[in-house]
Amino acid sequence: MLIMTKYTIKPHISKAEHAEAMAKFAAFGEGPGEVVAHWAFADGSGGVNVIDTDDAEATLRNSLNYLPYLTTDFSMPVVTIDSAVPQIMDYLN
Repeated sequence: MLIMTKYTIKPHISKAEHAEAMAKFAAFGEGPGEVVAHWAFADGSGGVNVIDTDDAEATLRNSLNYLPYLTTDFSMPVVTIDSAVPQIMDYLN
């Protein structure tokens, strides 16, 4: 299953806390499964990633590593447009 997550860096974290967050990222990465994409917002406020995983519990566990530093704005299952279009067309017919 593909899961897309948008996150923002908590406002007013210190440079030291930001360094801690980066150390956690080096240690724990983006979580279980395959990283499909990961974009960082050019203004430094956060980013969006998409992972391919079937392990929601491990995804939660990994997310907890970043709780002091990031706010998860949303995390939801998504499908590729190639998968979505046939479903939509079937619905429309």
